Amino acid sequence: MNSSRIYPVSLVSLVLFLLTSYVYAFTNWQQETLPVSKAKINLLRLLAITPSPEFIDYVQHKAQFQLHTLLTEQRHPRTQNLSERIQKGSEYGLQMIFCLSSPEISSSRGQVKLGNENFIKNFPAELRDKRLGLVINHTSFLPEGKSLVQALLDKGHKISAIFSPEHGFSGIAEGGKEIQDSRHEGIKIFSLYGKTRKPTPDQIREIDAFVYDIQDVGTRYYTYITSLKYVLEAASKAKTPVYVMDRPNPAGGVIIEGPLLLPEYESFIGAFPIPVRYGLTSGELAMMMKGEGWVPEEGALHVVKMEGWKRSYFWKDTGLPWIPTSPNMPTPETAIIYPGTGLLEAINLNEGRGTPTPFLQFGAPWLDSTSIIKSLGEESAFGIELESVNYTPLSLPGKALHPLYENEICHGIRVQITEDGNFFSLRFALALMKALKEQHPDEVSPNPRRLNLMFGNDLLVRYLKGGISYKKLLEEIEREELIFRKKRKKYLLY
Repeated sequence: MNSSRIYPVSLVSLVLFLLTSYVYAFTNWQQETLPVSKAKINLLRLLAITPSPEFIDYVQHKAQFQLHTLLTEQRHPRTQNLSERIQKGSEYGLQMIFCLSSPEISSSRGQVKLGNENFIKNFPAELRDKRLGLVINHTSFLPEGKSLVQALLDKGHKISAIFSPEHGFSGIAEGGKEIQDSRHEGIKIFSLYGKTRKPTPDQIREIDAFVYDIQDVGTRYYTYITSLKYVLEAASKAKTPVYVMDRPNPAGGVIIEGPLLLPEYESFIGAFPIPVRYGLTSGELAMMMKGEGWVPEEGALHVVKMEGWKRSYFWKDTGLPWIPTSPNMPTPETAIIYPGTGLLEAINLNEGRGTPTPFLQFGAPWLDSTSIIKSLGEESAFGIELESVNYTPLSLPGKALHPLYENEICHGIRVQITEDGNFFSLRFALALMKALKEQHPDEVSPNPRRLNLMFGNDLLVRYLKGGISYKKLLEEIEREELIFRKKRKKYLLY
C-alpha cells in the first residue's frame, strides 16, 4: 500500500486521539457562556489554526462530501491529491470533523467588502431624498443575501427606475435575445438590450443619479461594460452623476491579454480600445473611460470602492458567493477561461455551449483531441490539465438554443484550471488555434467579421488564413499589452 496515502490519515487520527479528551473538556467548560459552535471556533484559534482559502472554499461549497471521502481520496476533481493537501493543512480535516458550518468558517476568513455594502452603510448625504436610477441585474446583491433594490427600499430611499443589461433583470435570458421592458416591485425596468441600448432622455428625466452595480467577468466582449459606457454617455449628456459600486474582477487584476480594439471594429461587443482581458474592476474601467476621453467629461463619476480586494485575487480568494453572471457563466473558473475560449464561437468549433460546462470544454465531430493535446505540449505550463472527452451538445432553452453540432457527438477537450495565476487563457486559445490550423487545415473555418469584432483587429484572422506568422501575431499582441499596462496605471484603485 502506498505509504503516502496512509500518512495524512494517520496524522489526522493521531491529532484526534490526542485532542479528544481536551475537546470534550474544553467545550463543556465553555458551554455555560458560549454556544458549542463558538467553543469549536475558539478551539481552532487556541490551536493557532488559520484555514487556508482553498480548504475554506472546499468546505463551503462541497459540504456534502463525507469525511470518508476526505480521507480516502475518491477519484473526483475536488478530492484528487488530497493526501498532499491534508499534509499541508490538517486544519481542514479538523474543520470537517468538528462540523463547523459555512457561516462560522466564513467568519474566520477575511472577506472582501463590496462597494454596494459601503454604499448602503455610508449612504452619500448628497443623495438623500434624491431619485435613483439603478443599473442592475440578478447579481446586484449584498453578500448578506439582500438585493440592492431591497436594501435601498428598506432604508426609505427613492428608486425611480431600474435599467437592466443583456440577459435581463433576472439574468436568465439567452445571450443575444432582445429583452422587453418590465416591472419589479412596482418599479419600471427599462431594458438596455431591447429597442434601445442606452438610457433615453425621457427615461432619465425622473432620475437625479445613476447607481451601477453589476458583476462583470473582465472580458472586453462581455457586454455589461458596454452598457456601463452607454450609461456614462447618457448621464454625461443629462449632467446626471453616476455612482459605480465596485466589484472584484473574477479574471484577476494582474494578467492583461490581447490587442487593443481598433476603431473600425467597435461594436456592442467591443466599445473602447482595451485588451480582451484587461485586468480592471468596473470602477477602474469607468475612471479610465472618463480619463481617456472614451466618454464625455461632463457628469460626475463616483466609484464606491471595495475593501480587502487585492489585484492578485481571483474569486476563490474573495470569500464571496458566486452568482452566475449569465446563463453560460456558471462558475468563476468559466470567467477565467472565457477571454480565450470565448473566441472559439467565431470558428467552427463548439465552445461547450449546450453542455453544463461551457467554455471549459470544446470540440467538433472532426477534432482529433488526443493529437491536439499532444501538440499543446506540457499543459502544466499553462496552469491547467487537459482531458480528451466525447460529448453531445444539446439545445438548452435559456442557455444555448440550437448550439453548433447539436445532437452530434463531438470529440473534445476538457480543461481543468489548476493554477489561476499562471493561466493565460488567451495565450492558451491562440496555441490551440495554432494546433488546429496545423492539424486540421481543411476543417478550421473562422467567421472573419465575428472574430475581428471579438479579437479587436484582423491579425488573428490573417494568421489563420496564412497572412502573417504566429510569431508576428504574438509580437503585436505583446506590444499593445505593454502600452495598455502603462496607460492603466493611473486608474488603479487597489
